[in-house]
Amino acid sequence: MGTVRVAGLDLGFANWGIARMQLDLDTLDLSLERVRTISTEKLAGKKKMVRQNSDDFRRARELHEGLREELHGCSVAFAEIPSGAQHARSAWGLGIAIGVLASAPAVIEVMPVETKMASVGSKTADKPEVIAWAAAKYPHIAWQTYEKEVSKKGKLLRRAGDLHDDNEHAADACAVVHAGIRTPEFKQLLALWRASNHSN
Repeated sequence: MGTVRVAGLDLGFANWGIARMQLDLDTLDLSLERVRTISTEKLAGKKKMVRQNSDDFRRARELHEGLREELHGCSVAFAEIPSGAQHARSAWGLGIAIGVLASAPAVIEVMPVETKMASVGSKTADKPEVIAWAAAKYPHIAWQTYEKEVSKKGKLLRRAGDLHDDNEHAADACAVVHAGIRTPEFKQLLALWRASNHSN
């Protein structure tokens, strides 16, 4: 049947991770083309001339334009959607991110526990474990690493060359795809693709 391009999305207002992959429709093997984290820098408060609402609108447009660019040519996207926020400002940002996501076609939702199980294989997997999984699964990607050793009170926290915490959004996006192709919604879509292919 060939391959289709799919995308994994780890959405957020400040940092939005995207992974573009090729999916073999016969074997369901995945190959990672690239990862990207869209980071929107907050300017309001730093520059007194920038209003908060204008700054939020600019950041929303940056997310929308980046998402549209990365989803070009993708047959389907998978997204892990956060379930809530503890503060009003966080809720505002989450609402903007979900609004941007709603503008994308063909999105299948993935639950956080599904993402963890499809990658690390544990419901309690933490961010460093998912990053390590993604880097091991896709070693050809130039994952960010720490340049210097980091110590605190004589205790070594990070070695030079260790995987950087900033990889979390891209790594999560990779894991989201692995979870997404296991969902009932995607299996239904796959069945339609296969039926269409056989009828041609």
